[in-house]
Order: sequence, then C-alpha cells, then structure tokens
Amino acid sequence: MMRWLRILVLVTGGVLVPLAGSPTATDVPLAFGVLNQQSPALTAERWNPILHHVSSVTGVPLRLKMGATVQETNFLMSRGQFDFVYTNHNFQTAYDGIGYRVIARWAGDPISAVIAVPEGSPIKQVRELDGKRVAFPSRDAFVGYAVPTMVFRREKITVQEVFGANQEGTLAQLKAGRVDAAAVNSRFLAQYMSREGVRFREIFVSEPYPDLAIIVHPRVPAATVEKVRRALLDMKDDPVAAPVLAKVQFKGFTAATDRDYDGVRQVYRLAGQ
Repeated sequence: MMRWLRILVLVTGGVLVPLAGSPTATDVPLAFGVLNQQSPALTAERWNPILHHVSSVTGVPLRLKMGATVQETNFLMSRGQFDFVYTNHNFQTAYDGIGYRVIARWAGDPISAVIAVPEGSPIKQVRELDGKRVAFPSRDAFVGYAVPTMVFRREKITVQEVFGANQEGTLAQLKAGRVDAAAVNSRFLAQYMSREGVRFREIFVSEPYPDLAIIVHPRVPAATVEKVRRALLDMKDDPVAAPVLAKVQFKGFTAATDRDYDGVRQVYRLAGQ
C-alpha cells in the first residue's frame, strides 16, 4: 500500500474481546469504515462501543477503519477496502460502479445543510457572504458542501472557500473567528454548540435529507450482512445496547434502502459531483 496512505485502525483496547457467542481471536475482522466527520479520537469514542456490541451479538468481528483524511477514507472506499461503511459520499458519481448498497441509516431526525455565522455577526442573509470566507468540511461533503454550493450558485455569489477537514474542524474555524460563516451538518452544529458552550446563528437551513447510511460491499455474504443489519436495527430496543446508546448519546439505527438517497444523488449531480 502506498506510504502516504496513513490508515488509522481503531479498536476498543486495541483488540476485539471474545465473548460467549462472539468472534474468536482467530477470526479476521471485517473492516467497518466511518466517514471523517470528527477527529479519529472522537470517532473511536463513538463507534468502538457500537461495533463491539454488534460483534458480540452477531459473532461477526468488526473493526473500525478510516483514513487520516476524508479523501483517504473515500480512496479506501473506492478501492473496496471496506466491508461496511458509514457515509453518504458513496452517492457521488465516482462511486457508482462499486456496488455498495444501503442496509440501514443513523436514526433520529433528518439532517439539513446549515450555514451559520457567529451570534454577533452583522451578516443576516446568504447573499451578504459574497466575497467572504466560508468554511466547509471538504469538497466531498454533502450537506456541508454540495448543498451550500447550489445555494451560492442560485444567489450568484462567490465565497472564499476554507476547508476544516471535518465537521468539528469547520466549526472550530468559525469559533476562532477565522471565517465569516461555516456550512455544516445540522446535527453536528447542535452537538458542537452544546459541547463547546458557544452560540452560532443560522442564516440558511436546507430541506431535510436522510442522515448518513450504513452501506455494505457486494462481496460480503448475504447471511453476514443480515446478521449485522439486524443487530444494528435491534439496538434501539435491546436492553443490552441501552448503556452503549446512552454513552454515545445516540438513538440507534433505522431501516433504509438505496432509494431513500435518490435526493442526495440528485444534488451531488447538480453540483457536478
């Protein structure tokens, strides 16, 4: 593998702990990719308990795997190096031929693209951002870039693009006053403001879209896919999973199919992606 590809493999305690009915130490874990919405540390803190629970319930060993950047994670996805992935970047045209399919999605309210400014900013409308510095997670982001890009085109304005590497980094740019506005995922905006004790003002909120999907590579056996899918969907009603969900402040997963993301595909294509 190319030396520049800095792959971060993050698992609870560095190993998959065998439990009764869970995978043994000799099983080869399946790679579960997660899009870089947060730092690797925050990603591991959220996803390792989830994957450990699913592995314990199903006997299917899962290991969190991601690139050091969004681009590297997308590259791994493009090479088929994930068995499962939590993402919505697969709905870009570049990934049409790989064959990943949706099996579930993050539960809870839909997400929206939000363009936010500091609470005390004089900016009241999107058109006032013409020529201003606006932060985005990456050019591959859906609600964090593709949707706002369509808004700027409609308003016929040009902004100075600044990239924060992920949702957290984008909001950190806004908090530090390095940009005039930030385009982010509505869920992450609420979480960030609550955790950091800061207030931002929304000047644009898009229509709702389904939250990120869990997708699976076509090589994974159907029986394995169904075990993992069922375990993910059952988490919200499983008393054993309740402490896991409480720890990561998450409602669980809900059923989803590829057709639920037709609107996402359409926006990506309109944005030239």
